[in-house]
Amino acid sequence: MLNLDLRSMSAMTGMINIALGIILLAFRRAYPASIKGLLPWALAPLLCALSTAFYAMDGQWPAVLVALGGNALLLSGCALFYFGSQRFYGVPCTWKCWLALGIGCLAGITWFLLVHPDYRIRVLLLTTVLAAICLTHARMTWQHGRGFAPRFMAVVLAFQGLVLMMRAATTLFQDAVNTPRFSPSAIQTTYIAAYCFASLFVCLGLLLTVSERLRAEFEYLAQRDDLTGVLNRRAVLHAGSSELKNRRGNGQPLSLLLMDIDHFKRINDQHGHLVGDRVLAHFAQTVGRALRYTDYLGRFGGEEFVVLLPHTGMEAALAMAERVRQAVEQQSAIAGQPACTASLGLASIEAGEATLDELLARADSALYRAKADGRNRVEAG
Repeated sequence: MLNLDLRSMSAMTGMINIALGIILLAFRRAYPASIKGLLPWALAPLLCALSTAFYAMDGQWPAVLVALGGNALLLSGCALFYFGSQRFYGVPCTWKCWLALGIGCLAGITWFLLVHPDYRIRVLLLTTVLAAICLTHARMTWQHGRGFAPRFMAVVLAFQGLVLMMRAATTLFQDAVNTPRFSPSAIQTTYIAAYCFASLFVCLGLLLTVSERLRAEFEYLAQRDDLTGVLNRRAVLHAGSSELKNRRGNGQPLSLLLMDIDHFKRINDQHGHLVGDRVLAHFAQTVGRALRYTDYLGRFGGEEFVVLLPHTGMEAALAMAERVRQAVEQQSAIAGQPACTASLGLASIEAGEATLDELLARADSALYRAKADGRNRVEAG
């Protein structure tokens, strides 16, 4: 390991970062705008690559230019990785405090370069701030990420943070006041090698994370009704089949509501289909607010909606159905949009075996009675 040329390793890291930055920029152009943080992620490895170009000029450019330019770019690149993750996960960006910390770090490096030259203190300042960024980034990714890729990236960031802390802890007794930047020591070689591999693995983790998010968004869209945003017919029927299987295993009751917007054809005829679409979307929002987080709301077709109520018997389901009916009835009409009411049919399984089709048939029969008996009411099958 000691025979490795540190300048070559640094240059190789820079080329890897350039390639990864270009790939991330290409991903940003190909992926939807709903996925945030791709631009900071793409710029981060490019800034890190530019920092290695400054470090490579050590001994040829003025020392203050190499130190301040290279370190500022490296700090900015690591911070952009973190800020990109904050945007990706919807976490408020904390760039002001990190900017202040970075400026303080660079001021200290300048002091211990020009006023009181000491390579050890400069290394201590830089690696401590970098370690703080990496470890904070790792913690946030672990907390907010889901799946393999964010966990993988968090582990890589934590490892890099620990290497940086080790570099900071050893510089005081491993280095001298005037040690050259590319001095072939074991700790410096380990530090640069770890930085090289961490850059590669973090960017791979980012690519995997974005791919997982894109797949999740496609799965979400495949299960949602375009107009109302609730589950579509296929998704809610699948959820019903899964709940029936769970019910057979745990013996818990299961209830189902079928709902129909009263006189919806009249709304379309009098106000037009665009207004009718807004009525459907507002109706779905109103019903969704009245339900529990464990319930399933789906559009069954046209103006008909279905609600699955897991672990809910007939009595509790009747109370929930009445709560939904009243919420729809009491909603205030939005400007340019008529108010509406709903008829509801309820079916429940508390004992014995039943299929989803049987449950739907009973709820449909109850809904028919509710509409025949005057609408804006709840009937149980």
